[in-house]
Amino acid sequence: MTQTAPAADLVLPSAPGAGAPGASGGWLWHWRAWQAQSRWAATTQQIAQWLSGVSPGSTELLLIGASGGWMMSSAWLQRFRCVRAFDLDRWSAPVFRYRHGAALQQSRTKLEYQQLDAMRYLPQLLRTYPEAFVLFDNVLGQLRFVHNRLDAAEAQLHAITRMLRGREWASVHDAYSGRVAPSASGALVVPQLGPLQTVRQRSVAGALPQFSVAERRWCAQMGVKGAWLDHLTAGIFPAGTPIQHMAWPFSREYRHWLQAAWVRA
Repeated sequence: MTQTAPAADLVLPSAPGAGAPGASGGWLWHWRAWQAQSRWAATTQQIAQWLSGVSPGSTELLLIGASGGWMMSSAWLQRFRCVRAFDLDRWSAPVFRYRHGAALQQSRTKLEYQQLDAMRYLPQLLRTYPEAFVLFDNVLGQLRFVHNRLDAAEAQLHAITRMLRGREWASVHDAYSGRVAPSASGALVVPQLGPLQTVRQRSVAGALPQFSVAERRWCAQMGVKGAWLDHLTAGIFPAGTPIQHMAWPFSREYRHWLQAAWVRA
């Protein structure tokens, strides 16, 4: 029987550039995502359930890091009058339109998709669309791979949260990721940890977070094995924000711990 280490020992601020297999973006990413749809189905459904409870006041959406919308809910997108999506990957727009275009046409939702480094131009986007609701779609947890130093990545994340103060926004992103035990790798049921009120704050770059008893049990349920990668997102949401935790079986041997939360203005 595989022994699972205590959750507090599972998170390491690994060197920049080390992380989950399979970089996001490019035709190979979309090919892998197409192949993995059945394995990701339970997580996709959990994200859709979470989004169904996100009811922003704006009818305009800024979708940051939309990729091909592989795990996005068409029904939720249909709530908006206008969806402006941004992604660096040139393959993302045609894939996104293929997956969600018909539904958006049915609801008469205007879709604008632009190939752009939205994180670089985020201040300008926020000023240009001051009333829009902002959703970061699996992008904030990837910022640690953009920088050569972990403290630089954390500084950018903190700067983003400062930009968003007083604004209504949400994010789904990686919190941690790593390998799972063989006994858990083939499991079809993806565990879900309900909303937690406490947000762990960091005092220094790379500091290990303190896990609750519920989170430790959840790690054991996921079959966490060895040292997991910290994506540096523990302090993104304001204290007291209910956070939905979800497990994403990225591959048969690798899982991501996703966090999702809606921050009201």
